[in-house]
Amino acid sequence: MNRLLLAISAALLLPSVSHAQHNQTPDNAFAVEGAGRLDCASFNTARQDKSSAEYQRMIGFVEGYLSAANRYEPNTFDLTPWHNAAAFDIILNSHCAEHGQDTLISVVQRMVTGLRPVRIASFSPLVEVGDETHKTYVYETILGRAQAALKTRGLYSGEETGKFSPEMREALKAFQRQASLDATGVPDPATLWFLLNP
Repeated sequence: MNRLLLAISAALLLPSVSHAQHNQTPDNAFAVEGAGRLDCASFNTARQDKSSAEYQRMIGFVEGYLSAANRYEPNTFDLTPWHNAAAFDIILNSHCAEHGQDTLISVVQRMVTGLRPVRIASFSPLVEVGDETHKTYVYETILGRAQAALKTRGLYSGEETGKFSPEMREALKAFQRQASLDATGVPDPATLWFLLNP
């Protein structure tokens, strides 16, 4: 299990704390809409068919909540700079497998805490990288972090510019082979997950 998943898992074990203090009643109660009211047991059931409307509604709730967190979290431009629905599914599944009674809202609130260390604090351009077959969009800040991580592993000797280059692509391919990933040379979410959170 990598450090990010461990950090998020540790944060999930913390008591639930709402970040919307200004909207709460004096007893800290606040309204939760839609899928956020459902529990982990419901997620576990819905997850058996990832094409189901119920599963998609839950993942959509997570994506929406984490997008909204970008606005209220201090020093945050993007709390989840390379994560996608598949990553959120992994995190939720890891927690919900053992905590069926927890509500989706409480789990996602705790995810915010676990994701803070990997957030992008300020604006970074989002650039398209890859080729006709394999391409993705990634922040320049994340490309710079990836270059530093590849350099630490001895796979990249270029500058940490945040710019995608042929040398970076070859370094990514080498890393992907080492990590038993598809060697596309593209910094997709799975590659970044393993590269930036060993």
